[in-house]
Amino acid sequence: MKKIFLLFLLLAVGSSLYAQTPFTVGRIEIIGNVHVPTAKILKAIGFKEGDTIDALRVKEAAKALEEMGYFAQVKPELSVEDDTVVVRFYVVEYPVIEKIEIRGLPESPGFKEGLIPYLIHWLSQGLYVSKNEILHTLEENGVKKGEVLNAQRFRKALEKVLEMLRDKSDIATVQITKAEPKGSTLVIEFEFLPILGHVFSGLETVPEEAAAALVQVPVGKVGRMSQIRESYRRLLSSVFFRDVQLEPEMDEERKGVYLHWELKERVLLPAPTELKGIELVGVTVFPPELVSQLIGALPEGKATNYDVLEALKGVFDYYMREGYFMVDLVPEGVEDGVLKVRVLEGVISRIEITGNTRTKESVIRRVLGLHEGEHLTRARLFAAQQALKALGYFSQVNLEPVRQEEGLVLKISVKELEKLGNIRGSFSYAPESGGIVGNIEYTQRNLFGTANDLSLSLKHGLTGETSSTWSVRWTSHALPLLKKLSLEGYHRLKEETRTLGGKFSLSYPVAFLWDLDLGLTSELRWREEELPPRNVLEVGLTHDSRDDPFFFPRRGLLGRISLAKAGDFAPGVRYLSLRAELAGFQPVDFGRGEVRGALAQRLLFGWGFDLPAEYRFEFGGVNSVRGATIRKSTDRLLLLNTEFRVELAQGFHLALFWDLGLSLADREAKTSAGIELAARIMGSFVRIDLAWPNDRPWNWVPQFEFGWAPLF
Repeated sequence: MKKIFLLFLLLAVGSSLYAQTPFTVGRIEIIGNVHVPTAKILKAIGFKEGDTIDALRVKEAAKALEEMGYFAQVKPELSVEDDTVVVRFYVVEYPVIEKIEIRGLPESPGFKEGLIPYLIHWLSQGLYVSKNEILHTLEENGVKKGEVLNAQRFRKALEKVLEMLRDKSDIATVQITKAEPKGSTLVIEFEFLPILGHVFSGLETVPEEAAAALVQVPVGKVGRMSQIRESYRRLLSSVFFRDVQLEPEMDEERKGVYLHWELKERVLLPAPTELKGIELVGVTVFPPELVSQLIGALPEGKATNYDVLEALKGVFDYYMREGYFMVDLVPEGVEDGVLKVRVLEGVISRIEITGNTRTKESVIRRVLGLHEGEHLTRARLFAAQQALKALGYFSQVNLEPVRQEEGLVLKISVKELEKLGNIRGSFSYAPESGGIVGNIEYTQRNLFGTANDLSLSLKHGLTGETSSTWSVRWTSHALPLLKKLSLEGYHRLKEETRTLGGKFSLSYPVAFLWDLDLGLTSELRWREEELPPRNVLEVGLTHDSRDDPFFFPRRGLLGRISLAKAGDFAPGVRYLSLRAELAGFQPVDFGRGEVRGALAQRLLFGWGFDLPAEYRFEFGGVNSVRGATIRKSTDRLLLLNTEFRVELAQGFHLALFWDLGLSLADREAKTSAGIELAARIMGSFVRIDLAWPNDRPWNWVPQFEFGWAPLF
C-alpha cells in the first residue's frame, strides 16, 4: 500500500494535489557539481534528510540553487528507491574562468612612435576606455580568474562596469552586446553608440532653435555624460523652461540613440498682447535700477510669451550667474499695457528635516546656518551641506529645495552613521623600558546626539622613557549660544622638550556674519631644567560675507583681527602679537557669457613685540610673497596680495597675482608676480604657483611652489 501511495505521488508531479501532499525526505543527492562544494549547495536547499516537505519546497529549493548563480542549469527529480524518497538535483556548473576577453574597445594610443604622436592621437581620438579599469571593476565585484563564474555577481559586475564608464570615462551611450562564457574564456563585447539626433517636445511658443542652442551634445559622436549633464543644466537654468525631462531612445536598428528632451515652458503671457513694457516686482538682492537695465526690448505690435521670455533673459541669467539658482518669474497681469512680473528670489519658507534618528534637530539647524526667511543661493546651499558633512555624523546628506504652494521648502534628509566611536590600542611588557609599553586611544563623536566630540589618548614607554604622554580633547559644535567650543589638555615630548599644557577656544556669533573668537593656551615646558612657561590669551573677531566661501567668491568681505598676549597676566614667556586681515572681492563680468571673473585683494598686517622665533610671521613663501627664494620670519609684517581670478570650472580657477610684502622690522621689501592654478579635488585643496620674485636674478623660468590651503 505504501509503494502504491508513493507511486501515485510521483506520477502526480505538477498537479496541485502533489504540490500540497507532504512526504518525508529519505535522501538528498547533488549530481554534476565539480567545483562548488556539496555542503554549500545543501545549505542553500533549505531542508535536510528526515524533513517532511512537499513539491513546492522542492521547486523553491531548485530556484534557490539557481539564485546562487553558479549553475547554468538546475533540474530537480524525485524517485523512490527501496521505499525511500530521494530528492535529486542535477546541476550544470558555469566554467572556471581562465581568461577574460574584452572586445569592442576603441584603440588606445601607444608610445611606439614617440610622445608627440601619442599626445596628438590621444587628443584627436577624444574617447579612451581603460581595459585594466574594466578588469579591475569585474574583479572587485567577484568576477575573477581561477574561480567558477557566478551569474549573479557577473550581472552586477557588468552594471558596475557601465557605471564606471559613465563616471570615469564619461561615456553615456554604450551597450554590452555579448557577455557569455565560451569554454573557460569569458567574452564581453561593448558597442559604443553615437547620438543620432535630438527630439524636443512640449514647445508651444519657444522655437525649437532656441532649445537646440542650449544643447551641447554633438550628433554623430558617442554621447558624453558631461555634455549631457551640462545640456540638462543649461535647459533647466534657462528662462524659457520650468521643467526638463530627458528620455534616451534607441533607434529601431539599435545602432544609435536619440535624446528626447521633454520641456515645459515658463508662461508669463498666456496670449499675444500689445505691451508698452515690463515692470519687475520683488527685486531685493540687487539694486532695482541695475536689474531693470537688463530687460530687453519688446517687439512692436503684439508680443508673445516667447518675446517676453527673451526680453527677461538677461535678468534671469544674471540671477543664475550670481548663484540665485531658485529664482523664478511669476506673472501678475497686465495693467495699462505694462506686464508686471514678480521675481521670486528663492526665499526659504520652511526647512524640513528627516532621517535624524540620533542627532537632535536643533543641532542640524544650528550647523546648517540657514533659516526661514533667508535667500537660498547655490553657495550657501553647498556651504550648508559641507557643514553638515564636516560633522562626520552622517553617511548621507541631501539638501533638496522644492517649490510648493507655501513657497520654497528646503528638504534635508540625513542618514546617521551607526558607529561614531572606537577604542584601540596595544600593550606589551618590556623590561628595558621600565615595564609596560603601549598606547590606547578612545574617541566618541556626537555624544547623545548633541554634536559633542570626545577623544582621549595615552602612550607609555614608546619614546624609551618611563613616563607617559597623553591628550584629551572635547569639542562641541552646536551649543545653544556658541558656534564652537573646544577644550584640550596634553602632555607632549618633542626633541627632548616636554610640554604639559591645555587650550580653551570658542567661537560666538555676536551678529549676523560676525563671530567672536576667544582662546587661552597655557603650557609648562622643561628639558633637563625647567623652561619658562607659556600662557597665551587670544581674542579675535571674524566677519565673513563672501557669497561663495568654498569655490569662487565674487562678492563680499572676509575680515579677521586677533590679538595674542603671552605673559603679564601670568608668569612665563612674554610677547604680544597683533594680526589683522581684510580680503575683498569684486565681480568682473564678461558680457553675458558664462565665464566669471573676480578681482580679489587681501591686506594683512602683523605686529609682534618680543616674539619667539617659532611664532614670528612668515616673510616670503607660499603663504605670503609667493616664489620668494630667500625666506625668513619677521615680527612686523605688511602684506598685500592682489589676484585677478577666472573660473574655469566649479572648484577650479586660474589667477594672475601680484604680491608685495614689507618687513617693517628691518625695512626690507619683497615682491613677486605670476600665475596660480587652484583646485578643490575630492575634498582637498591644492594650488600651484608659477612666480617670478624680485629676490633672484631675472630669468624666464618661474619659481614653482605648491600650497595645500587657500591663501585667502
